Amino acid sequence: MSEYQYYEFAAIDGPISDEGMRYARGCSSRANVSRVRWQNTYDFGDFHGSVDTLLKHYDAHFYLANWGTVRLGLAFPKDVIGRKDIQPYLRGGEQYEDTLTVKENGQRCIVYWEKSEEEGWCEEDGEGIIDELIGVREELMRGDYRALFLGWLADFDPEEWQDPEDGAVVLPPIPAGLDQLSPALTSLIKHFPVDPDALAVAASLSPAGTTDRIPVATALEGLSTSEMRALLARVAEGGGAGVMAELNRFTYPRVRVPAGPAMSCVDFAAKAIQAREARLKKEAAAAAAKRKREAEVRRQHLVSVFQRADGIWSGLDQLMDQKIRAAYEKVAAQLLELREAYTQEGDSGAFKQRLAGFRDRYSNRRAMLRLIEKL
Repeated sequence: MSEYQYYEFAAIDGPISDEGMRYARGCSSRANVSRVRWQNTYDFGDFHGSVDTLLKHYDAHFYLANWGTVRLGLAFPKDVIGRKDIQPYLRGGEQYEDTLTVKENGQRCIVYWEKSEEEGWCEEDGEGIIDELIGVREELMRGDYRALFLGWLADFDPEEWQDPEDGAVVLPPIPAGLDQLSPALTSLIKHFPVDPDALAVAASLSPAGTTDRIPVATALEGLSTSEMRALLARVAEGGGAGVMAELNRFTYPRVRVPAGPAMSCVDFAAKAIQAREARLKKEAAAAAAKRKREAEVRRQHLVSVFQRADGIWSGLDQLMDQKIRAAYEKVAAQLLELREAYTQEGDSGAFKQRLAGFRDRYSNRRAMLRLIEKL
């Protein structure tokens, strides 16, 4: 099969600089490049630029390869979110070894989510996915760290945390609102899957999120005169989009990380396994109930078939008169249902007798007889 790699970068806070454009254009002669987007697909060859360097200019990056690798990179000013904020959710592996990693890049902090499925193969097209995920950046800039927790959770396997000696290892802070994920977070766990039972347990431990926003006028009242002047200066210099995004951010209450003793990973894993067992038991009961309902519907249908058996037998001759493949297939299907109906009523002998008569009448219709040779 052919190779497929998709690279995309997006500017969120505002158009990239002339310096950024020069570097972006130099990364490929075939890419679609603008001050707000860099996009290219590789069927042969490879990307010759630096992802980290492009993320000094653009704010978001998405990569997808059809052999099962997917990556999201989001760049932030260090004064908005930094390594100290992200550290509790890191596992300490090298970049891309764990799903969630962080890298400092000049005055920016880049958070990466990456998964590579062993012997995996992805048929999905990467175009448009970055737009589904880009909302994660704004949520993180508002102090909503659910995406970080989900990145940590993507590497959590409850089966690996059953040794009591690991009891000293604790969960990172569980953010509020895990019971109601935003569209961007829903897309995040689609591309960076988490254990559904572990997520359900985390959601049950997560404080309820708040959706009440602060009026813009109220948010502005909290700014000093110098801060207001600085914002207006940025608007005058062409940074209106960034200022609007920042003001919008002020209207969301800062998400508070719950205080109190953290749960150990061993205890959390035990709860996840317990939740999985309960879910599987519930699903098995639901599946059994569904099979029972379907069996009863089928039984009643076959009762009806048996009651109408004489009419169905008579109708077979009309279908046979058509002498076409489609009609023969309908006859075969109806004979199969008749056999099941007679068997259910304990009268298989009567079915065999009538079937023998049918075969005798149409002994010269070899195509038909082949369709019912196993009846």
